[in-house]
Amino acid sequence: MRSVSRGNLQRGDSWRTGSGRAGDAAARGREAEDVLDSLSEVVFRTDAEGRWTYLNRAWTILTGFDVHASLGGRFLDYVHPDEVEYTVTLFMSVVAGGADHCHHETRYRTRDGSYRRVQIRATVVRDAAGAVVGRIGTILDVTAARRDERTIGEHAALLDLVSAGVPAGELPIGVALYDADLRLWRGSPVIDEIAGVPQRVGDRLAHLAERLSPAGPHQRCLGGEGGMVATALATHHAQVGDLDLRREHDPARSVRITVIPWLRDGEEMLALVLTDITDLRRAEREAHRLCQRAERGRAWLAASAEITTSVLAAPDPRDALDLVARIGRRTAAADLGILAVPDEDDTLVVTAAAVAPDLPADAEALRGLTVTRDADSWAAMRTAGRTVVLKGLHVRGNRAVPTPELTLTGALAVPLRLARNTSAIMILGYRSSSPHLAASDIELVEAFAAEAALALDLAEAHQERARLAVLEDRDRIARDLGDLVLQRLFAIGLHLQSLTRAAGDLINARLTAAISALDQTIEEIRHTILHVQPT
Repeated sequence: MRSVSRGNLQRGDSWRTGSGRAGDAAARGREAEDVLDSLSEVVFRTDAEGRWTYLNRAWTILTGFDVHASLGGRFLDYVHPDEVEYTVTLFMSVVAGGADHCHHETRYRTRDGSYRRVQIRATVVRDAAGAVVGRIGTILDVTAARRDERTIGEHAALLDLVSAGVPAGELPIGVALYDADLRLWRGSPVIDEIAGVPQRVGDRLAHLAERLSPAGPHQRCLGGEGGMVATALATHHAQVGDLDLRREHDPARSVRITVIPWLRDGEEMLALVLTDITDLRRAEREAHRLCQRAERGRAWLAASAEITTSVLAAPDPRDALDLVARIGRRTAAADLGILAVPDEDDTLVVTAAAVAPDLPADAEALRGLTVTRDADSWAAMRTAGRTVVLKGLHVRGNRAVPTPELTLTGALAVPLRLARNTSAIMILGYRSSSPHLAASDIELVEAFAAEAALALDLAEAHQERARLAVLEDRDRIARDLGDLVLQRLFAIGLHLQSLTRAAGDLINARLTAAISALDQTIEEIRHTILHVQPT
């Protein structure tokens, strides 16, 4: 695999930029890229300074970091701080010794702040003079393999304690022994406590296996064909897996089980080592929740910064409203984002809209529609000035815009406190489920709405200042033209008109035409003054 990666990576600049010889070369380059992106291992290339110049799609799967955002960063930036010095020393010794290959394990940082144990295989790339110009290689996630090895070792040591006759109640985790017929030969009070039901000598292992289910899509069942027990007996190797244990009257527990085949006086036995990892799983879920919350916070902060710059740069107020609806919908992962204001009849009318690509509606077609609202919810929002969660949302046509109605299962209504209209509302609608947001998430949405309202007010203030500047320019130009140019032109017209009395018919006609042209010029100047536009 490495030879394929290296050959393609060394040609990477040509097939990345499309500068190959012709169409067949470009096609081969795209095919090579697709092959690299299909690998489960991370394929990388760095320059001489150790900065990423290529990463395949597996990089995002392993670390959670975006490929394009990672390019240009140093590979050492992801190494655990305790192992940076060793990694640098290792690579420097490889380069100094003239070797072309390096193979070692280290810990790599992921986006959620945790670390994964990885195995790095790298090949040093040199130019014709022997100078190092970069490295290519692969990164393999071995976290699960190392954990399983450690778990099996620990559980094998526990099995030795059981064989030595240590009382089961003194063991830190549960160890149960089953005979060749997979009937309980020696139980464990720890397993009894975790399971919530005592296991009696002679009970079949299948009784316990029926209450266990895989904890994830990549985990196996304990029993059955292809399960952990069958695999351990067939291969004579220990098997490790995480499962969920159903209990009759209590919440389910998460357990890690190691199935170890062994011999006792020539008889084939099976050891079941069980550890309660419910608290560990709970901590992992909490860490995942906090990570997702932090990601949402960063997304809303970025959206707030984007809305400020985008709205102020929008040339038209209507475009600015569309930007607020579009950015709000995208950040909230909603199916519909609309801005609505009440009309003189206190009916909410859509002034801007943004829809998800797969929503069967057109944003322009939604403009001017009315929003059906629940009186109590809207009253609560107006009274408290806070966001409300709606169980349903109906957007329907009216006499002016007879468009079929759009129904959503849930929505979030956020006050948009504009200086010119304090009753404006931003609504984020969802098709499949109602939004169940924590208070902190709602605060992020409200902060975005406040930032958007401020940006809209600033944009309107800028436009008002531009309008006032135009009016001031008109007044100044009018004064200048009125005081100087128009008065002079008017005086010239009077002078020419006085000459018509002494002139002949031919000259009189020409003077009259000149006077008419002056009058027309004066009118055009006045018209121009009244139609000065901002630049």
